[in-house]
Amino acid sequence: MLSRRNPRPSTERSVSGHSLSPNKPNASNLFINGNIQHRDHVAAARLPRQGTVRQMIMAVSVMVVCLTILNLHGHTSISSNHNDSGGNKSILPPNNLWHDKTPQSPTHHACDGYNGIYHIEKGDIGGAAGTIFFQFVIGQIMWAERYNFKPWVYLNNVSDVIYDEEVHGKGEGVTVNMQQGMEISYVRRPMGHRRDAYPGAPFNATTLRPHSYHFDGDGVWQNYFEPVSDFVPGDKSCVDKPLVTMDIYLVTPGIHGFAPWAPRCWRYHYLPDYITKPHLPITEWLEPQRHAAHDVLKRYIRFQPHIRERAEHINPSCSLQNPCLGIHIRQSDKAAGRRQIQTDEFLPFVEAFLQAGGKWVYLATDSHKVMQHIQASWPRHVKKVIRSMGDDVVRSNDFQAVFDIGSHHRTNTEILTEILALSQCQFLIHGLSAVTESSIWINVDLHDNSVNLEDPGHLNESDFGELVRHVVQGGNATHFLVQKRPPKWWTLYETKPLSDMIPSNMACKEYNGILHIAHAGEKEGIASSFFTSVLNQLIYAENYNLKPWIFLNETSRHIYDKDIHGSGKFLYRHTPNSMTISESMREEHTSLAFPGPPLPSTGRGHSTVRLTGNGIWQSYFEQVSDFVPGDDSCTEKPFLSISAGMVAPGLNSLAPWSVKAWQYDDLPDDLWRPNNTTLQSWLEPMRRKASNVVKRWFRFHPFIINRAQEVNPVNETSLPCLAVHLRNTGKYGIHREKFPPKKFQEYFNAFARAGGKDIYIASDSIWTLEYIDEQFSPVFKRMIRTQGNHVVRSSWKWPTHMLEKHHRTNSETLVDILAMSKCQLLLHGNSAVSEAAIYLNLDLHNHSVNWEDPDRMSAEKFENVSRQVLGTVGQLPVDIDAFEKELVRSISIENGLEKPRIIKGDDKRQCRKNAIVYLAQKQHSSYGRDSFGILLESLKLLNQNYLSLQNHRDNTDLMIFHTADFKKEDMDLMESLLGSEFRSVLYFVDISNTTYWQRPPWHRKENPLSWYAFPLFSEGYRKMMHWFAIDIWRFFKDHGEATGCNYDYIMRFDEDSFLHSAVEYDLFDFMAQNRFNYGFRLCAYELQVTQRIWTLWRASNSPLPVRDIDLDMCGVYNNFFIAKLSFFQSRAVQRFLKFVDRQGLIYRRRLGDLMIHSLTVYAFSPPEKIHRFLDFTYEHSTIEKKTGCVVWGGIQAGYNDLNATATLEEYMQKKVIQAGCTANITYPTEQDLSPTYQHLPSKWQGRLKLETIMAGKVELPGMGLLSG
Repeated sequence: MLSRRNPRPSTERSVSGHSLSPNKPNASNLFINGNIQHRDHVAAARLPRQGTVRQMIMAVSVMVVCLTILNLHGHTSISSNHNDSGGNKSILPPNNLWHDKTPQSPTHHACDGYNGIYHIEKGDIGGAAGTIFFQFVIGQIMWAERYNFKPWVYLNNVSDVIYDEEVHGKGEGVTVNMQQGMEISYVRRPMGHRRDAYPGAPFNATTLRPHSYHFDGDGVWQNYFEPVSDFVPGDKSCVDKPLVTMDIYLVTPGIHGFAPWAPRCWRYHYLPDYITKPHLPITEWLEPQRHAAHDVLKRYIRFQPHIRERAEHINPSCSLQNPCLGIHIRQSDKAAGRRQIQTDEFLPFVEAFLQAGGKWVYLATDSHKVMQHIQASWPRHVKKVIRSMGDDVVRSNDFQAVFDIGSHHRTNTEILTEILALSQCQFLIHGLSAVTESSIWINVDLHDNSVNLEDPGHLNESDFGELVRHVVQGGNATHFLVQKRPPKWWTLYETKPLSDMIPSNMACKEYNGILHIAHAGEKEGIASSFFTSVLNQLIYAENYNLKPWIFLNETSRHIYDKDIHGSGKFLYRHTPNSMTISESMREEHTSLAFPGPPLPSTGRGHSTVRLTGNGIWQSYFEQVSDFVPGDDSCTEKPFLSISAGMVAPGLNSLAPWSVKAWQYDDLPDDLWRPNNTTLQSWLEPMRRKASNVVKRWFRFHPFIINRAQEVNPVNETSLPCLAVHLRNTGKYGIHREKFPPKKFQEYFNAFARAGGKDIYIASDSIWTLEYIDEQFSPVFKRMIRTQGNHVVRSSWKWPTHMLEKHHRTNSETLVDILAMSKCQLLLHGNSAVSEAAIYLNLDLHNHSVNWEDPDRMSAEKFENVSRQVLGTVGQLPVDIDAFEKELVRSISIENGLEKPRIIKGDDKRQCRKNAIVYLAQKQHSSYGRDSFGILLESLKLLNQNYLSLQNHRDNTDLMIFHTADFKKEDMDLMESLLGSEFRSVLYFVDISNTTYWQRPPWHRKENPLSWYAFPLFSEGYRKMMHWFAIDIWRFFKDHGEATGCNYDYIMRFDEDSFLHSAVEYDLFDFMAQNRFNYGFRLCAYELQVTQRIWTLWRASNSPLPVRDIDLDMCGVYNNFFIAKLSFFQSRAVQRFLKFVDRQGLIYRRRLGDLMIHSLTVYAFSPPEKIHRFLDFTYEHSTIEKKTGCVVWGGIQAGYNDLNATATLEEYMQKKVIQAGCTANITYPTEQDLSPTYQHLPSKWQGRLKLETIMAGKVELPGMGLLSG
């Protein structure tokens, strides 16, 4: 329902949990802990129209009480002993937004001069106060102004988050008598996003009819704001005019996302690149939107007095003489591609503000935890100057949105008060939020005076302090920031107006006339326009002895930029009509024409050529000749031009002497590569011809040359570089294809093996560069050069000319062309960009690989060619793996990383050939349990049931890996509990500040909030998975090389792994004697989540697996495993593990080490070398902190454990029955317990039955052969 009719009358309404009776006014109804309530609730204290003197005295008394409270209630400090020296003096907020209230009775002139009334009746469904009251209202006011409608805000209940039935649903509503029938059109961009539609002009003005509209409720808006206009229902000037409004789709995503003139608060995840412009820094993208929103806001939006007064009282007297810093810390329900900023990230900026002369800090937050953290841990001198709304405010403790906690009217009031209080500050620290954007729209000076901590390029605290000091002392923030930002190099071009050029009066001597190059193709990009269309016309001019002159017109719409190329008009008069360009035909295609020789014209007389703009070309290149209109030597010579249709397709596709970059759609097959020549040999004469033309005529302007040298600095002493062009958006043509960057991965490796150092990549795709960064070897991170991050690139299919002004995209493409031409090797596809680089450097013809060429050279041959170019013939190939390892080591040194810190229990004891490993902590990062106590219990059972038996400790070391948790004192404690012999086998290995406990390079810049199930599964939890899946094998290899301790097998226990029965034989000797690669104890059925990674691996030319993966089969529950290190360190397995790692799924999708171990073992180990232990009783279970119940795992009896029944009964009583939990109790038989891998002694075959108590998908009954 969009409205509610005939609301039920009520004598009381509830606001913020307080019952308000209009017949019993009292001060507590007006103020709740200083929170001034809605103005209607103050009405109870007004003088009655009639009544007794006593009633009047009581009413006046109430008013006095109200005023007294109002005067006494200043702002609330987070520090209890703080005195407010700022005083309670009320000042006007920024921009002096509020003035006398608009009359609430009809003026009967509201519609004079307007086309009608635009009714703002809704925002979106899920938006809160900042989004609805500011973004949606302002966006709709902008539409009303564009089409000359007077705006009127009367909101219904569609925007549920701000609508409060108890407050906004009361009353009789309003009736509006106006005209019905006018609708609002949809505007859609050509080639736009499937949801791209926004409100355009109204239509159906001729079908209007009178209508009586009724709108229920009180309209919401007037509870917090004064009316945006003087329209009041009943205004006679509006009766004969239409009332219009938008449907929900035009409001959202129309106004919210796609209307080019409406403001947005951040880059919404559903929006395409041509809206979000990812090549722009976020603050630069927001700047025009903020100024546009501010312009509307200052003319239309005025807070009600109770909001203004409350904001002034909690954050009073802010000025440049008494500077205030606002900080907005949003914690609950923050989603949609944004991250939760940790509270302590704000502290350095607060400190810098205070050190620079700031006085007060206003804190706005939706989180009690933030308030508690600041109170507990921030410095005293900071807490003394913090202001806030106090404690009696609706805040969240558990990620729940505040509007799901308190009444919507109360949360609206508090949020709007926070917005206004923040806007009164001179500086602001914040994240992405409609709350802070609204504050900036109110006080647009905050655009320059704020730091967005979600902006990767934000000022650091030192620069922010310098900014504060500069502004407080009267300086200009914009001028200060300009010095901190990189220059916009593409604006440094110089173009001389045509009217300023002086003719040489010699240009046409010895020429037959002038060829005016005016057309470059309506849909051609900059490379095709300049290096195909213009280039071919230059060839035509040379063929027929015409002096070329380039002055392109605005029909080249993919390269024409009105702001840059559109200024100036010029008339070239009296050009003779003595000749015209003829049409020629191919004998085999008589219907297809291309430009032929100039022939005498049948017409006589002269013409006038109209020239507009600057001709485009001279914004990037010097003019190709000395011709200037008005040259005396050209007065009687013909002035010719090839028409647009004759340029493309005629000249570019059909002329036998033209240059072609690939087979265009309109180029017949029989005219392309006749006689089945190879593509390279077919292109060679065209490339040579083009190279000669380019060298003669193409002279770049300095701003292009300088930028190309900056991004790809090449000089005489540089090693030759490799250029790579990867075109993946807007690549059209039936004879071209997009291809992923992995196609060139082996060529990258070949270049590196040959000794190459530098790779310049030009791409129009964000995804392409991210893929290389994430999936290619880290070796290449040091080798790759690009134009940088803030370059116009697309994240999907949108071509770059849709994303930004064409002058910038033209400039960046030309820089890429010139930068690539500086290299001596090239990888590319069919593209005019890469062809242009070859024309500039013809050596690339023989040193390039075109992936779309079926006869392309192999990676092996490319390595040989690279060696010849690099001069490394005869040298040994560079070992990529060794290079990568050395790179990791050097990065570790740069980042201050260390080697693992090891504490040995017995310094004299020599290392053994095997190791038992734990990864332990004292407090679990995801489950919040006492991990140390659980670890001690596990170690006690391990010592009792294995290490102390049969001298097993003589064949193993025990390594407890940790991250700065364990010290020598903990080893002393373990010795006191378990004995000195136990201590002798013990090692504490701290990996906290090592490469083994760091995010891989391809994850370092990622926001963990983008990861699946974060923070439920913490970053530390993901590092643990990465450690057991990837890093542990590298650790033991490195440890062996560093110490000489080369281990054969490792056996894993978790801190909550419990060995409940004695194992008399040596587990490591058992594995070695049977030549097993891997041993495990339990099955977990979770392999469904491996489908994606397994599909990717099988599609990557991987070797055939020993056993293919059935997604329902047993996954090794690897909290206990014994692994042969040489198996996991083998080349084939390491190649697989590197592939898995570089897909990023361990961190991003929580792909567990259980799944990775399972895939590795099944794919690479013969079945007879995999063993499932069933002889000892083993427990591993995950207990949910909240319920105390086991939610995953459990216990299984071992067939050699005579005490198994009692052990499982104790488990059942303690962890199931007494805890009030449930569990699956089964008795699996031999066929359900991995028949392939169990290797049972003959006495147990056919009679095995093991009691099992489990939760979750561990040891599911009835799995049969799927269990192994």
